[in-house]
Amino acid sequence: SSGINAEYGGNEASRNSCFYMVSPKGKRCYQALTELDRRNWMASLTQSSINALQRTNSTTQGDHVARMHAIAGNSVCADCGAPDPEWACIDHGITICIDCSGVHRSLGVNISKVRSLLLDNWTDDIITCMESKGNSRFNERYEHHASAADKISSNSSREERDAFIRRKYVEKAFYRKD
Repeated sequence: SSGINAEYGGNEASRNSCFYMVSPKGKRCYQALTELDRRNWMASLTQSSINALQRTNSTTQGDHVARMHAIAGNSVCADCGAPDPEWACIDHGITICIDCSGVHRSLGVNISKVRSLLLDNWTDDIITCMESKGNSRFNERYEHHASAADKISSNSSREERDAFIRRKYVEKAFYRKD
């Protein structure tokens, strides 16, 4: 598990008032001066862990999803227009649906870095970058020369998605240069 767990040493250790801190980097034994100090340390560490997890959960699985969908055009997939996309290309600053995310992943991270809005951790830097871009702004440039016949819909096949997304991102066939 990520995070820090504190556990009471109890009879396992021959020392009184011992407790262990378990983290991804290992397990360490600490000894408080008194049993009351040990209980206070344990309570403080437990509460700190709970607070840290609550902060992480609110950032990773809540607040940023609404923020991403509030950006112009981000309430639909940037490629096919499917509603409520749950994936993002963090290097392009766009949101995409699960079907298009599979194609993006196949392009490689040098073309598209895909993250889940719901499952992955989101740092403030990534959120700020995403907020500075967005589907509408991105597509003004990357789909500028695309006709209605070139574009795909949420009902498009995997092959149609693959062809369109490769033309859009790899070949930049519809890209507007300034």
